[in-house]
Amino acid sequence: MSLTFLAAHWKILTKGEYRIPSLVVLIFIIDLVLVLFFAGNNFNQEFFGTNGRATGFVAYLSLAGLLGAAVISASYKSLKRFSWSLIATGALSIAYGILQSIGADPVKWVNSYSPVIGFVGNPDFQSSLVGFSAILAFSMLMRRNTTRIKVGLTVFLAIAIYVIYETKAQQGFLVLFGGIAVILLMFVNKSKVEKLSWPLLGTGLVGVILVIAGSLNSGPLASLLHKESVIYRGDYWRAGWRMTLNHPFFGVGLDSYGDWYRRSRTLEATLRRGPEVTSNAAHNVLLDLSSNGGFPLVAIYLVIIFLVLRAAFRIIRRNPKFDPYFSGLFAVWVAYQAQSVISLNQLGLAVWGWIISGLIIGWEIYGQSAEKEMGERNSNKGRKLAYSKSIERILPSTSLVFFAGLLIGLLIGLPPLLASAKFKSALESGNASLIVNSASNFPRDSTRTIQIAYVLHQNKLDDQAMAVIKEAAKDYPDSFDVWKVLVSLSNVTPAQISEAKAQMKRLDPHNPNLK
Repeated sequence: MSLTFLAAHWKILTKGEYRIPSLVVLIFIIDLVLVLFFAGNNFNQEFFGTNGRATGFVAYLSLAGLLGAAVISASYKSLKRFSWSLIATGALSIAYGILQSIGADPVKWVNSYSPVIGFVGNPDFQSSLVGFSAILAFSMLMRRNTTRIKVGLTVFLAIAIYVIYETKAQQGFLVLFGGIAVILLMFVNKSKVEKLSWPLLGTGLVGVILVIAGSLNSGPLASLLHKESVIYRGDYWRAGWRMTLNHPFFGVGLDSYGDWYRRSRTLEATLRRGPEVTSNAAHNVLLDLSSNGGFPLVAIYLVIIFLVLRAAFRIIRRNPKFDPYFSGLFAVWVAYQAQSVISLNQLGLAVWGWIISGLIIGWEIYGQSAEKEMGERNSNKGRKLAYSKSIERILPSTSLVFFAGLLIGLLIGLPPLLASAKFKSALESGNASLIVNSASNFPRDSTRTIQIAYVLHQNKLDDQAMAVIKEAAKDYPDSFDVWKVLVSLSNVTPAQISEAKAQMKRLDPHNPNLK
C-alpha cells in the first residue's frame, strides 16, 4: 500500500528537500533487488524470508515503502495521531500481557521462556514494544494535561512497568529508561535551566558506558546486567562479520544467515554450547544487513540513520519549546536503534522504527518549508501551515491507490500464509498423500519441507520421506538439516550417505561429531 502511495505521489519526491531521502530510499530498494538476484541463494527464501523471521526482500521493500510514505504524509497532526496509535498498541499488548502473566492466556503457546510474549512471540520483543509505548506516555506527562489525563497516563506507565517486569527481560527496562533519559534531556534543554543540558548529557553518556561495560561483565553493573546470552551474541556477531567480509558486495543472501552460520562460526562458538545450537540471525540489525546484503546495503541504512539524526537536531534547534509528541517519538526511535544493536529486526518492532524515521525526516522538511514562507520561527503557526500544506499535497485519489496497493499486497503476502495453513491441515488429517503434497505448495520452504520429511520418517514412511528430502536437497543444498534428515532415513544408499556427510562437513567444518 505504501509503495503504490509513493508511486501515485512521485512528483512530490522529486521536489526540493524530498530529493535526498527519496534518492536514498530508491537506492536502498535497487540494492535489495541486486542482492535478490546476485547473492546466489534460494530465490523463494530470499524473497519471502525464512520461516519464523520473514525478513526477506518483501519485508525490507515494505519497510522502505513505509518510510517513504511517512516522509510524504508527515504533519504535526500525523505525529500526534501516530503517537496515540503507538500508545493504543501498547495498551493492547499490555492487556494481553497481563492475561499471560496470570495464566489466563486463551492460546496455549509452545514457549520455553516467560509466558508474557504479547503479540510478538518473544518476551524480549514484548518488553521492548511495551517500553516504546511507555516512553510516549512519559513524554505526554511532560505537557500540560487535565488531571484525568495525567492520572490515566501515570496508571498506564505503572502497568507497563509491571508487564515489562513479568516478561523477565532486561531489554524492556533498558529501552524504557533510555527513552526517558532522552526525553528528560530534551525537556531540560528547552527549560529555564538549559545550562544543565551538557552535564546531563555527560551523565547519560557515562550511564551508557556503564551499561555496556556491565553487559560485557565489567564494571559496577556487571552483576545486574551480564548474562550468558551476551557471550552467545558475540558468537553470532563474529559469524555475521565473517560473512560480511567474505561476501562484501551482495552478502550471503537476504534472510540467509542461518544457512551460513555453521560454516562461519569459530571453533570456540561451535563447542561453547554444542554444534547443534545455531542461529538464523546475527542479533544485530547492522550485522544482519551487512551479512545478508553486503557493505552497500548496511551503508545505505546508515545514511538513513544519519538523515533522521540530522532532521531531529534541526527540529530541536528550531523549536523554542519542548514538544511532547516529537520528543516522545524521537526517544522511541533512539530506543529502537539501541535495542537493534543487541537484537534482530523483528517486524513487530521494525515497522515502528522505520515509520518514525520517515515522520521525523518529513516533519523537518515541512517545518522548514513553513518557516521559509512565514519568515519567522513561530513553531505553532509553522506546524499549522505545514499540516495544511501536507494535506494539499495528498491527492484525492489516495483511497483508490491504497485499495489497489492492498490487492497487490495480498497477492504477494498471502501465499506463505496459505501454504502454512494447508500444511497444518494436512498434518491434522493424517493423510500421507496430503502431507507429501503440502511440501510443494508455493512458496516452497526449507523448514516446512524438513518437517514433512521428518514426520514421514517418524511414521515409517521413508519412501515418501526420501522423495521429499531429495527435492529439498536440490532446492536447499546449503541447509544442514536437509542432509541430516537424509542420513537418518532407512532407505538411504551408501553413496547418498557419503554425499550427505560431505555436505554436512562443508556446512559445519568445526563440528567434532562429523568425521
